[in-house]
Amino acid sequence: MDMQTLLESEYLWPLLVIVIGTLALLFVNIFLKRRISTLEGKKQQGVRMPRLNFLRFFQRIAVPLAFLGLLTIATEMISFNEKIQNIVKTGLSIVMTIIIIRSLNKSLELAFSRYFEHEWTDDTREKNLRPLLSLFKFILWTLGIIFLLANLGLDVSTAIAGLGVGGIAVAIAAQGILGDLFSYLVIFFDKPFELGDFIVFGDKSGVVERIGIKSIRIRVLSGELLIIANSDLNAARVHNYKQMLQRRVLFTVRIAYETPADKVEKIPTIIKDVIGSVETIEGVIFDRSHFNAFGEYSLNFETVYYVPTNNYRIFMDTQQEIYNKIFRTFKEEGIKFAYPTQLLYTMDGTTSPITTGVLPGPTTK
Repeated sequence: MDMQTLLESEYLWPLLVIVIGTLALLFVNIFLKRRISTLEGKKQQGVRMPRLNFLRFFQRIAVPLAFLGLLTIATEMISFNEKIQNIVKTGLSIVMTIIIIRSLNKSLELAFSRYFEHEWTDDTREKNLRPLLSLFKFILWTLGIIFLLANLGLDVSTAIAGLGVGGIAVAIAAQGILGDLFSYLVIFFDKPFELGDFIVFGDKSGVVERIGIKSIRIRVLSGELLIIANSDLNAARVHNYKQMLQRRVLFTVRIAYETPADKVEKIPTIIKDVIGSVETIEGVIFDRSHFNAFGEYSLNFETVYYVPTNNYRIFMDTQQEIYNKIFRTFKEEGIKFAYPTQLLYTMDGTTSPITTGVLPGPTTK
């Protein structure tokens, strides 16, 4: 048998299968990419594209698997000697493992994207789950490499047993990392806060910018980025102001003892009318205003109202409007605010006032 006959009988048809099949798959892949790009552009314009995920699946998974099948068929058509057969088998196993693991990862990504296309999901939950998706991909690659080594004839039982013993040691050494991972899962499923929430914990406060597997990044009020371990934040008492539906405000007004009794009786009504006339935001709720104490130097009136917002700037604007109106109304009514004063008695029987201190501010609860 001459060389030409050998090439025609042993290598020509497998080569034609690989070349023709590869060209066909390349043509299909180019067509699918263009079609997917067109549908993605329509999707960004708000048009529902139910076939998009199917085409993605076909382009990212079916085409690579078809190429794997093509290689398998071509190699089966050729009779190699034992040494070359082992080399071909090894190369095919490596390619097969890579394609299968990539296909599984792409399946996870497509299922992930398909799930978060539903109306009941949101972008924040998707961003929080992405680090977990990366962890699953890493596990798949690890299992794929172990499977490849076993398929190549290597004894992986010792390695697996070693991983088991070593895993215990690593787990003990990495208790903090594992604790942060479990804390991430707790934060993800329990959702005490989400991206964009303003939280306060301990003496720190800021906006949550990123929730990772190991740590959380918070932009504090002073501007810098605070990075805190998941387990530390999960164990802390967190005040989530993003979830606040309304803010309760309590403040005290102190009036001079010299105020006439009829003016004193009008003060709760004046404060109620002022809170009811707020223009900064709609829905401010007046709760109560009472003459609640005879102070050392003043008549004390305690007032409570609610502002229906979690926006601190709007709350401060509302409070400023209320204070300005109370100050203006009291001035028109001739009602004077009290100051901490003392009377100093002299030997000749005269007295002179001594003013000390400042007026305390309001509190929010």
